[in-house]
Amino acid sequence: MSSSISRYTLAIIKPDILIRQSQCLDSIIQKIETKFNIVNRKQIVLSISEAEQFYNDHRGKFFYERLVGFMSRGPIIPMVLSEKNSQVDSIKSWREFIGPTHAENARKLDCLRGEYGFSDTWNGFHGSGSHDEALNEIKFFFPDFDKTNQ
Repeated sequence: MSSSISRYTLAIIKPDILIRQSQCLDSIIQKIETKFNIVNRKQIVLSISEAEQFYNDHRGKFFYERLVGFMSRGPIIPMVLSEKNSQVDSIKSWREFIGPTHAENARKLDCLRGEYGFSDTWNGFHGSGSHDEALNEIKFFFPDFDKTNQ
């Protein structure tokens, strides 16, 4: 496997799915498992402080307060995912699988945000944007995760 291929990514099922569409959760997990191995997963509720820390890179942007409030309003499911095809970059594959950030744009595509998303914030899913971001985000939610033992 090429060193430029990211084996793991962090995915989050956001509160809008767990609050408004919880009946779809099993179906969503089944869809994810068709393409990815769920290496680690848990359900938690972020405090405002934890959401601020997780989204610190967005501090000062117009959507920051709304995003922090939204992500701390209910349960989320962070997951470490690995693409089943080891020759495919997990980060890129997951981001394609969830689709564009804006749910309206995603509706035109066959993707999770198109099917379950409502708006730019209430879009159902998070995906790491880069290799370094994935490592930091995985460490945030799963501090004991050791990719060398997977």
